[in-house]
Amino acid sequence: MKAVVCFVLLFLNCVGIYAQETRVVYGNVNILNNLPVSGVTVYAQKSKAAALTDSLGNFVIVCEKKDCLVFKTKCFNTERVRVSGKTPDTLSVKLGFVPSKKNVEIAVGYGYVSEADRVQAVEYIEKGQNYCNYQTIYELIRNHFTGVNITSDGCIIVRGVNTLYGSPCATYVVNGVFMDTIDFISPCNVKEISLLKDGSAAIYGSKSSNGVFIINLKGGK
Repeated sequence: MKAVVCFVLLFLNCVGIYAQETRVVYGNVNILNNLPVSGVTVYAQKSKAAALTDSLGNFVIVCEKKDCLVFKTKCFNTERVRVSGKTPDTLSVKLGFVPSKKNVEIAVGYGYVSEADRVQAVEYIEKGQNYCNYQTIYELIRNHFTGVNITSDGCIIVRGVNTLYGSPCATYVVNGVFMDTIDFISPCNVKEISLLKDGSAAIYGSKSSNGVFIINLKGGK
């Protein structure tokens, strides 16, 4: 009987210690216009626990007090969130879309991009090219993307004006960050440029109604 009592006490003690070293984290995963993303794998590197987001993008996972949560799914950038004592119990995680023809196909399957908007919704310039022969970033874009008009103040208009009110200019995302202007970019520093149009651009939220230029620079500068 004493052996049983000792075992129970030892078990409860271990459970208490484990509970003190772990925490429960709730959260929601979405893209930039707050559209929930289902089926995202959430993995805690230290506790080795894993979870999937539901149809509303929600998840719950048990991790250690100091841990790293990894969010991974197809056609979106993998995101990492470090958990510490300052981390809130509820997280909101936004994923960035990785533009490519294959990923657009996947996004159609997930319902982020409609089939009607898929055709010719994405244009690219090739990687590994030297664009130093262009004087400005606007000259580079004008010569590589069809149906693009550039005004004297640097506003890039894709397929005409799509907005009745507000700016008709396209949106710029440089190395994953929204930018108001791309005047500072030298063509020599350009690694690749993608143009999302129509439904594909909706992945980048309300700012994307006039198209999105996704620009990656050499060396991540």
